[in-house]
Amino acid sequence: MEDNTLPAYHQSIFHQLFEHASDIDCKLLLLDQILEFGDVKDLALLEKLKSSENPKIKDKALKTYEGLLHKLRVAPKDEQKRFSMDLCFIYDEFNVRPARIDKDLDLNFELNLDIFETDD
Repeated sequence: MEDNTLPAYHQSIFHQLFEHASDIDCKLLLLDQILEFGDVKDLALLEKLKSSENPKIKDKALKTYEGLLHKLRVAPKDEQKRFSMDLCFIYDEFNVRPARIDKDLDLNFELNLDIFETDD
């Protein structure tokens, strides 16, 4: 169950561990663990840590963030709505464009059960 009143980085299980870590080495070790065991909820914590004042934590958080994105196969926020360059060239080569979805189109894929009735 998510608590929407808390910042997104509080949803990470590593947040409390990171806040109470005693030294830089422990925090760097936790960043390694985030890469190994982390999930989508940990990305917000890593985004926060990328702006850390400590350069070691900042660099490690950036590497961990990129590694976790790759591991989870999640596109970064600024790239989620972009098409790949290959797709753009294919569109030009074959002179096609992506289909537009008509929002007013109401398709009904329900099966009419009358076809199962038999005349006895």
